[in-house]
Amino acid sequence: MGLPIVGHSKLSIADYPGRLCATAVVPGCNFRCPFCPKEELIHHYIPMEKIPAVDYLQMVYPRIGFLSGITITGGEPTLHDYLPDFLKELKLQGYKIKLDTNASKPKRLQRLIERELVDYFSVFLVAPIYKYPEVARYRIKPEIMRKSIQIIRKSEVPREWVVMPVPGINEIEDIEAISRSIAGARKLVIRKFKHEKTLDPKCMDIDPFSDEDLKEIRDRVAPYFHEVQIED
Repeated sequence: MGLPIVGHSKLSIADYPGRLCATAVVPGCNFRCPFCPKEELIHHYIPMEKIPAVDYLQMVYPRIGFLSGITITGGEPTLHDYLPDFLKELKLQGYKIKLDTNASKPKRLQRLIERELVDYFSVFLVAPIYKYPEVARYRIKPEIMRKSIQIIRKSEVPREWVVMPVPGINEIEDIEAISRSIAGARKLVIRKFKHEKTLDPKCMDIDPFSDEDLKEIRDRVAPYFHEVQIED
């Protein structure tokens, strides 16, 4: 299997809600969000040392029972053709799968759902839909994102939605607009922006929202969700 894996953790208590899990980091992303902290997974992953997928599978196989989940993160994992085969092997081992995604590939998401290869989605909505070309710096039609959101929401797969408030890019009003577009969802995660390392160096000069600001955002969008949490 040719899925590239450039990082992993053998144990995480935070990456998969309610489960002890291992993680696998998959490189490459079609978005170029200026506030992204993972530049190396976008521009510098080709020379990075890769872990063969078969080696990863052999590593996690004896840990089933102690672990119950695997989180696949990136980058954007759905860009890779070998992702379904890799997930199938993990499922055969008995693992539950959490997939972190930017939801830019609706057809691939639909196939993963139909094959029951994902047990939990974490969907990062990088901006209100109308601002995607500006924020993601990627030519994606609004209807593509709407279709992905609809596919995930219509599925029976548990999920969380993730947003990142960034002054000058994703203001409080933008987070409200995102929230309205998924109103009624169970869980929203407000992820703190950290400016120590960003894809666009200019974002390193942006002062993040304060904890009080984030609490205000949480309170503003709380009516749209069953649960809203702030994540470091």
